[in-house]
Amino acid sequence: MKQTLSLLAVLIAVSGAQAQDAKPNPTAPKDASYLLSDGRIALHGDEALAPVIDALNAKFAETHPGAKFAPVLKGSATALPALAAGATAIGFVVGEATRPDIRAFKAINKHNALAIKVGYAGYGPRAGGKTPPAVYVHGSNPLAGLTMTQLAGLFTSGSPAGDINTWSQLGVTGAWGTRRVHLYGQRDDGDFSTSLRLSRLGGMPFAGHYEGLADDAAVLQAVAQDPYGIAIVDWIAQKPQDGVRIVPLASDAGKPFAAPDKTEVAKGAYPLTPAITLYAAHPPKQPMDPLVKDYLALALSDEGQAIIARFAENVTGFLPLSTDDLKAERAKLKD
Repeated sequence: MKQTLSLLAVLIAVSGAQAQDAKPNPTAPKDASYLLSDGRIALHGDEALAPVIDALNAKFAETHPGAKFAPVLKGSATALPALAAGATAIGFVVGEATRPDIRAFKAINKHNALAIKVGYAGYGPRAGGKTPPAVYVHGSNPLAGLTMTQLAGLFTSGSPAGDINTWSQLGVTGAWGTRRVHLYGQRDDGDFSTSLRLSRLGGMPFAGHYEGLADDAAVLQAVAQDPYGIAIVDWIAQKPQDGVRIVPLASDAGKPFAAPDKTEVAKGAYPLTPAITLYAAHPPKQPMDPLVKDYLALALSDEGQAIIARFAENVTGFLPLSTDDLKAERAKLKD
């Protein structure tokens, strides 16, 4: 949090200087702090989204003559601090902003940032592409799948639905039935595992027997060597090693289990799929900045979704929203 606030202080100073020197831009309010001294529109966020952002910018300029952009893509962690300081028109994040960044934005702006999901990031396993966050077990484990409620009960302590400690509680019989589940993952040090625990596992602490390891390679190796092991693993840049397999997940009981493959991610069915999230500093019950609204509307338009689909085969693998998710996100922009 201290580091976030320090970054905010720097960005506030920068954005203030930008606002003083900003030249008029026909597509933005004249007092917009995200305008650079040459009139370009600053955009901050994740570098993995660079090709998508460039394509959206080019399409936006077709209907907004004079609009020029200055992407500053140093990572998802920079998006909310820049937005809070007024140094960016839109914050581009793969996944979700962290809770500390969301709280810091609200502390400065006295309202939450508007979050608009415009696509999905990652699917696999596939050659030449990154596999998004997933749950892994030993290759011999017969576990058919998990609901997100079960995942929370398994990995955390004090889950409202109750803690899960043995494989039999997950319906696994045979040699696994009476054995205790061995939990692996990255260390709970404020990075991936912490964010996942807070955003997807109910915010409860990890179970006492959760073993935090240095990196995902060590986590996968541990599961490959442990028939009773299970792990939640962050993005991996290659197919998982032999001896492990991905566990399909369901968002709720009664829904079919889904793997992180292209078909299921495209349907919005895989619960751990990171979204492509665009954040805007839009105070509730006030008119939205017209430039920002038009940009978000473009990203959610049929043309914008087609742009995202162009990058389905790149390393990260971006996919447009499902019909239901697209409808829900478009509704957020209605007056």
